[in-house]
Amino acid sequence: MNDDHRHGSLESIDPVRRDATAYARQAVASSRWHVPLRALTESGLQECTTLLRLLSCWSPAPVPISLLDPPAVQASNMDALDPPLDGQHVEAALRGLLERSLVSLRDIEDSHGSLRSLVTHEVVLDGVAAAVPDQQRAQLVMSAAELLGRKVPPQVGQEKPSGLVWLLVPHATALLRRIYSIDTAQPVVDVATRVAEHLFKDGDYHESLSLAEAAIEQAEHWLGPDAPVTLRAQHRAALALFRVGRFKESEDFHRRVLTRRHKTLGPEHPETLESQQDIHEPLAQLNRPREAVQALRTTEETRTRVLGALHPETLHTRALLIEHLAATDDVEEFDRIALPTVAACEETLGADELSTVTARHNYAYGLFRLGRLEEAQPAARRAMEDREHLHGPGHPLFFSAAVLLSWILLDLGLLAEATGLARRVVESQESVLGAEHPYVLVNRTGLASTLSRAGAEAEARTLAQHNLAVCERVLGMDHPTSVETRRLLA
Repeated sequence: MNDDHRHGSLESIDPVRRDATAYARQAVASSRWHVPLRALTESGLQECTTLLRLLSCWSPAPVPISLLDPPAVQASNMDALDPPLDGQHVEAALRGLLERSLVSLRDIEDSHGSLRSLVTHEVVLDGVAAAVPDQQRAQLVMSAAELLGRKVPPQVGQEKPSGLVWLLVPHATALLRRIYSIDTAQPVVDVATRVAEHLFKDGDYHESLSLAEAAIEQAEHWLGPDAPVTLRAQHRAALALFRVGRFKESEDFHRRVLTRRHKTLGPEHPETLESQQDIHEPLAQLNRPREAVQALRTTEETRTRVLGALHPETLHTRALLIEHLAATDDVEEFDRIALPTVAACEETLGADELSTVTARHNYAYGLFRLGRLEEAQPAARRAMEDREHLHGPGHPLFFSAAVLLSWILLDLGLLAEATGLARRVVESQESVLGAEHPYVLVNRTGLASTLSRAGAEAEARTLAQHNLAVCERVLGMDHPTSVETRRLLA
């Protein structure tokens, strides 16, 4: 290995430097990975051992090569290991592992483009992990967590999905199984919870819930139920439970987290207020709209007092409140705060910011709810455009805006457009949320009703028959959607 290998970009490494397949199969089958690794060490590349040990903290799934950017490695304290690995030598170590076929390069293609990744066979990773000296395990895990964490910033932005998050999920999951102590638990649970948050933001609610639940298990075991990082993971699970349609479980989770945060952090702590705000979602779906309004009012009043009336978090709570004032038919209060909140969000945060988009979306819903259809139609079209621009056309929040527009069009008598939009929403929601998600059941019955009004009685009846048994089982016999579905079949 010459010194030229110690310089340059990791992304520029040739993925087909040599055909490694046969050699890798032989090495794996005989579990002789230590032989080429010893040869690398003897050639002066001791760093290869530490790099392979780092990779063994993660999963056999493809590892984005950008996780090993030299500046990130330099900052991850791996030069304290034996052998040390610093940013200047990571490329040489990687080239050594590639040339000895201990790892391979793969370009992962998805809708967001191509991502250069490393792949290491599971047998090699297991063998390497088992041979790591006990005194080095904690630092390796913390370094692996730090490198992963650099790709999942603590504050989730509003940009569209990058395509990277789904590649990080198996590595966050694997790291949770590598926790050896309280010291390693804190950073690993934190980064796993942040990956779950990014999945949630991207609309992958089931995967977000699964990862949050795995983080909770480890956090409770190592750190206890009241540790802030445990409560963050539980809060993340509560949000995901709501989005997958498990409303009562979501409320229960939110209630426990809120109680513990109130006790351990105080009533005005940002994370306590986060729980106070977010419990409104399951409360509203459990037909307790006035409790939902009260949760939001309490949060908004406290944030106004502590942070100020125009603080982004205060404005976000007020944007959420718009919907629920309309849902409780509080017309006077809706008219008092809805448009001023939209204007304040646009002026303070920007026209395309998440809270602003939420405020406009909820204002459109309020206009519909209060029967102001001529005003509601352009507002709902804007909301749908906003959601598509901000989240993408496959995101559940885009479907939410689209179904709102379909309701408005239906009530305006624009049946053809309403039917096409409602059909698109149901088909997409079935794919993303699942065929028995409460929102899908409600919107499927809504589609049947729209078809019936459009004169497609046979299709409407078939759809209602398909939906009725599931509605009664999932939502209950007396749920409004179950009642409406039976009416369509009468």
